[in-house]
Amino acid sequence: MPRPTLPSRRLAAAALSATAALALTACSPASSPEDSSEGSGDPASASSAVALVEPGRLTVCSESNYPPFEMEEGGEMVGLDMDLGREIAADLGVEMKNVTLAFESIQSGAALDTDQCDVAISALSITEERRTVMDFSDPYYDNQLGLVTDGESGIGSIDEAREQRARVGVMQGTLGEDQAAELGLEAVQFEDATTMFTDLSTGGVDAVLDDVTAISEHSEANPGFVLQETRDVDDQLGVAVQKGNQPMLDQVNATLDRIEQDGTLDRIVEQWIPVHEN
Repeated sequence: MPRPTLPSRRLAAAALSATAALALTACSPASSPEDSSEGSGDPASASSAVALVEPGRLTVCSESNYPPFEMEEGGEMVGLDMDLGREIAADLGVEMKNVTLAFESIQSGAALDTDQCDVAISALSITEERRTVMDFSDPYYDNQLGLVTDGESGIGSIDEAREQRARVGVMQGTLGEDQAAELGLEAVQFEDATTMFTDLSTGGVDAVLDDVTAISEHSEANPGFVLQETRDVDDQLGVAVQKGNQPMLDQVNATLDRIEQDGTLDRIVEQWIPVHEN
C-alpha cells in the first residue's frame, strides 16, 4: 500500500486564500517578549507579532486518538501532527501544549474562536466550507481514501458496498463522510476513530471508508482487516488558525517552509507513515 505523496506546497499556496471573513469572538492575550523570543533560523522572524492564548506556550488542539496523526502513548500525545506542532512551537521559542477535543469542535472552528487553542492540527482536510470559519496554512500532506473490511463480509469494492447496501463506517465531519454520500453508500457516522474500527472488527459495520493512513495504523492491531480499494481524492491536510489571525498563519507557513527545505517534514512523515511494500 503506497504512502500518499507529499504535496508541492509552493504551487498549492495560491489556492488556499480564505473566501469569507468572520468577526473574532475574543482577542487572544498578547505574548510577552519572552513568549515570542526568537529561535534559530528565519521562521522566528515572524514570532514577535504572534499572540498566544497562553503566554510561553503554543496551544495545539487535536482529536485524542486518530493514529498516526495523533494518539496517546505512555501518557503523552504523539504522532505526525504533534511533531509538526512542536516544530512550530520551537520556531516561536516556546513549548507546545496539546489540548484534546471532540473533532466537531475543531473542524467547526469553535475551538479556535473560543481561544481554546492557537492552532488546530488534527488531520484537517482543507475544504471550502471550513475555510469560511478558519484560515488554513499551506498543505503539509496529501491524503487518499480507502475502503477496508474485516475480510469476511464478501465486500470487495466500493461498488459492491453500494450494491449490497453495506453499513459503511465514516468519521463525522470528514472527507470520508462526504465521499460516502456522493458514492451512495449507507453511512454510519462515528465521532471516534477507535470506536469505528472496533465496530468493524466486531461486525457493527461491514466496512469503513477512511484515510489510508488511519486504516494502515488500525490494521496493525487487526491483521484480519483487508484494504479492498483506494481512491485518489483532492484532499490536502493543513494547519488551521482562527479566522483573520494573519501573524499566526504567517508563522505556521514559515515553519512549513523551513521543514520542507531542510528535510524535517520528510523525516516526520516517514517516521509515522512508513512506505508499505505491495
